[in-house]
Amino acid sequence: MPFLCTLCQLETCYLSAFCPECVQIKRILNVYGRTNILEILETVCIRNNKQQQYKIKDIKNKKEENPADASYDDSE
Repeated sequence: MPFLCTLCQLETCYLSAFCPECVQIKRILNVYGRTNILEILETVCIRNNKQQQYKIKDIKNKKEENPADASYDDSE
């Protein structure tokens, strides 16, 4: 009976609890340890309030410098 991947809950699995991509993630967790991986993810992927404000300020400055640049258009 098929079921969803235990980690991502997106892929259908038949023989394993994890899809191929999550198997690779699990192996990385086993090698480096969940504490180290969590620290890396928090440092690299999650922005704190100061980083968010800096990014917002940076985008506003770029929009003001070049208002014709459609890559910063948020009207969609």
